[in-house]
Amino acid sequence: MRIRRRLVLYAAGVATAGMALFAILLTSLLGRGVLDEQDQLLGRLAADTVAEVERLGPEALAGARPLPELDLATTSEPFVAVYDEGGVGMYSTGRLGGAIPRVPAAVSVEALETGTSAATIPAGAAEFRVQARRWTSGEQRGVVVAGRTTAFVEQQQNGVRFFLWFSAVVTIIAVVIVSWLVIGRALRPLRTLAATADEIGRTGDVTRRLPVAGTRDEVGTLTTSFNGMLERLAATQEQLEDSLAAQRRFVADASHELRTPLTTIRTNAEFLRDRPQAAAADRSAAIDDVAAESERLSRLVDGLLTLARADAGNRPTTEILDLRPILEDVATRAGRRGRPVTFESDGAAIVRGDRDSLTRLAWILVDNALKHGAGDVELRLASTGDRATLTVDDRGSGIPEGAEERVFERFYRGDRARGGDGVGLGLAIARTIAEGHGGTIRAERRPEGGARMMVELPLLRGAGPPA
Repeated sequence: MRIRRRLVLYAAGVATAGMALFAILLTSLLGRGVLDEQDQLLGRLAADTVAEVERLGPEALAGARPLPELDLATTSEPFVAVYDEGGVGMYSTGRLGGAIPRVPAAVSVEALETGTSAATIPAGAAEFRVQARRWTSGEQRGVVVAGRTTAFVEQQQNGVRFFLWFSAVVTIIAVVIVSWLVIGRALRPLRTLAATADEIGRTGDVTRRLPVAGTRDEVGTLTTSFNGMLERLAATQEQLEDSLAAQRRFVADASHELRTPLTTIRTNAEFLRDRPQAAAADRSAAIDDVAAESERLSRLVDGLLTLARADAGNRPTTEILDLRPILEDVATRAGRRGRPVTFESDGAAIVRGDRDSLTRLAWILVDNALKHGAGDVELRLASTGDRATLTVDDRGSGIPEGAEERVFERFYRGDRARGGDGVGLGLAIARTIAEGHGGTIRAERRPEGGARMMVELPLLRGAGPPA
């Protein structure tokens, strides 16, 4: 059963139970109230009649007949009857079967003894509620009885019951109609949500959005949450598409890069196999080519493994270390290659990282400056705020304009003037290492000529130099 019907039935059930309980309680209270009111009315009527009998005397009632007399078998009006001490009727405003109605002796005796009595008595096919009062006139005494058929009370109660149950039926119908309309309006965003979800599942279009609800209830919150989920799904889908596109390019570039050294190695191997009598110089050249391409292939595979591990989320074990001695060692060893490499630092730079990875990062930047630049290579370390900044400058031809970001792409070697025997993975690995340590890397063109690579890493404040 749909939730709308369940909620409407629930509301109708609650309304029905509430109206039934209200009707039962009200009719019960009303019945008691009507009985009490009738007893009070009959008591006053009997007391007034007693006063009249005592004032006029019982002889004034002898043979008197009121006009008109009430037929107690058909009327619901109250009547008054006067009886002597023996219970003989002396006067009555109503007749039952042509005679003064008889009152049980117990009622008369109780009234004579205590002065008052009340009872419900049968009289033919009907019942009467009576209030009896004692009268006294000289040596005589008797009982005045005021009564009324109980059918009057039942008629009033039946009228009230009919009104209550009719009102209950109308109220329940109104509750059902209003609940159906209100719940349908409240559930409209849920139907839209279900339709949108089905549409997205069928088409895969996560750019769809639900209309913003104007309420701050649970449905409005659900609409906002669903739209937020769609936005996250869209962002995730876009990231996955970008990642897949990058992987395709990576595989294509890797295949291309691997093909060249493998082709060279195979060609030289076939030359050495097919021409055992070739000149020694040719054989030596072929062996040198194989060795060079094997070394290049080794560097390429090592770089690919490094990037693959980073893409898979593998992170090396980190420790607290000082960047300054790492960079000093790199500058000293790189300076032995024949080009000056200077190092400057304004003090210790304590970071959390992997020593091997950060050493490799420094070597990549210095090696890139040595291969593609000219003149001295300047290596500087500075601490500003909560960041440690590593800068590597060269004085070569600089980075091609507009290529400041592309130089960090995998296999990018667009600047032939800065070309060499590299495989185009060094700066991509450098960016992976920097970002893996919570830092950033960027490339700039120096105004005075040459390239500048800048790496920023987060400092560990309050940490002393590692032991």
